[in-house]
Amino acid sequence: MKINVEFDITPEELRQTLGLPDLEPLQQRVLAELEQRMMQYLNVLDPETILKQWVPMGIQGGIQGFEKLQDLFWSAASSVRGKRRDTKEDSK
Repeated sequence: MKINVEFDITPEELRQTLGLPDLEPLQQRVLAELEQRMMQYLNVLDPETILKQWVPMGIQGGIQGFEKLQDLFWSAASSVRGKRRDTKEDSK
């Protein structure tokens, strides 16, 4: 014997029938707070702000600052490239 029962009911009606709480107002408040925080952190993505956070205070200004920053990046890139060469040679 096979019995099929179908219910044509909305999720909200089912929730009310089972006596579950309505969490939509809470969800809306949480989403609004999340949106507000995300909008605040978008300011951090500004390249100037990121540069100020990453670069020490002593080298932020002038051409000398950018030359020092460029040297820093070049030395980091060279060291990574050098490590890759070492690992390639070691694997041979």
